[in-house]
Amino acid sequence: MSSVPHHPGLQAARYFLAPLTILAACVLAIGCSQLSEDRRAAAPLPATPEELLTELRASRDQIDEATGRMMERLDQFNATRTAGQPTILFSEIFTEDLSAEQRDILNSMLAEEQDISYRALLQTIINDRDLIRGLQEKTLRLEQALPDKFVLASAGDTHYGLAGDYLRDEAGLEAERANQLLANIDLTDELLPGNKVWFFYDLQQESFRTYVTQGEAGRTPLAVRRARQRQLIGERDAARSDAENYASERDAARADVDNLRRVKSDLESDIDGLQRTRRELESSVSRLSSDLAFQTNSLFYHAASIAELKDKGVLTRVLKQVDDMRDVQFDTALDLRRDTTITLRPEVFGLESIKKVKLLPEGYEEGRDFAIERSESSSEVKVVILETDLFRGKEVILAVGG
Repeated sequence: MSSVPHHPGLQAARYFLAPLTILAACVLAIGCSQLSEDRRAAAPLPATPEELLTELRASRDQIDEATGRMMERLDQFNATRTAGQPTILFSEIFTEDLSAEQRDILNSMLAEEQDISYRALLQTIINDRDLIRGLQEKTLRLEQALPDKFVLASAGDTHYGLAGDYLRDEAGLEAERANQLLANIDLTDELLPGNKVWFFYDLQQESFRTYVTQGEAGRTPLAVRRARQRQLIGERDAARSDAENYASERDAARADVDNLRRVKSDLESDIDGLQRTRRELESSVSRLSSDLAFQTNSLFYHAASIAELKDKGVLTRVLKQVDDMRDVQFDTALDLRRDTTITLRPEVFGLESIKKVKLLPEGYEEGRDFAIERSESSSEVKVVILETDLFRGKEVILAVGG
């Protein structure tokens, strides 16, 4: 365990390893005696962390699916209620800070309901509730088997901030690498004080996972998110006293959510398009910058024999001076940032040997601006640029004579 000095919510906190004990599960607000019975009846845990994560994700998906079905049935049941008849709210079923009598309100309504069709619907809702609670207990059992560490969230903490502190301070990653890992993870859960925030970084695989469980908060992020989406937190009493207003507000909220989803989808599409355009522009700027740097720092030249240059009209036949360079293609470049030598071989120009090399147009002085080097062991000749600044971005002709 190690202290984390940087984040306000973690200044006095420690990272704890998840123990494989019944006591660890009891801390997560599940009755110890019932959990002991469930654990004795439960199937063996998966053998590897990968299998654990797969089963954990499957359990969470089942919870989400069952919760959605249950809320649809709650809406269906509440729509049949008339003025004065009790309705059911999702938060009444899953909020952990209610009394035992309040949590069992659904069972009482089932016993009092006379209509057989409504009794069947209520029984289905109760079955959904029990299924979800069983899946939640299974999820908690799986979470306890992972080799992960956790911290208890404090007021003002965010999932993103806690995950970043773990990667930098506990896992020892550089800020840039930590940010790359965080960018690929959904960290939108809103934390409640007492939630457990779990972390695991695999150094060999360079992989990172993080998730949130109920901990000491009394509610899981899933329950909070579901309740807030349906505008149930803080609206329970108002919904009971005025069923018609609640139905109107619920429909308006659904319309707002649908509209926000459309706006969100449009904005995400716009953002994707802008990001693609930005990447294309950055790529173009990079290519242009590279091309400009090459053009600015290179010497462009055309090397040919004196006879060929005369035949093409580039040189005068008598004085061997430049006559017309319009048809000359300066198709070879010497990047002076990397090299300052041009190697000439006689066979390339149809010569047995190279006796002289003239740099045109006139004005460049051999020995000061450039040098001609000959080798006793080779017939090749080298033109060495001495004053690189003088030749940057210039075009010259190398007239080779034999």
